Amino acid sequence: MSQYWTVSEGTANRTGWSCRECKQIIQKGTPIKVRDGRKMRFFYHTQCFVDADPRSQPSSSFDKYKHVVAPKAPPQKGRGKWSVASYGYQ
Repeated sequence: MSQYWTVSEGTANRTGWSCRECKQIIQKGTPIKVRDGRKMRFFYHTQCFVDADPRSQPSSSFDKYKHVVAPKAPPQKGRGKWSVASYGYQ
């Protein structure tokens, strides 16, 4: 399994994020799962989250675009302009 994605969970501290899977608004106080890559952060309702890799989500467009998308995540996050000191939802 790749170490590229960091999965964390918590409670939404504000209203306004959209669930990446069901596209509904995540309300403040709702339990959530968060998937962090090096440059991206995806929010999910806990019941909508499937696996650490977004390609496994039911609404994933991976099958439609697999000819231009890598078949798996890089082995590590790497470093660069968008790197942060720590990942995960706090």
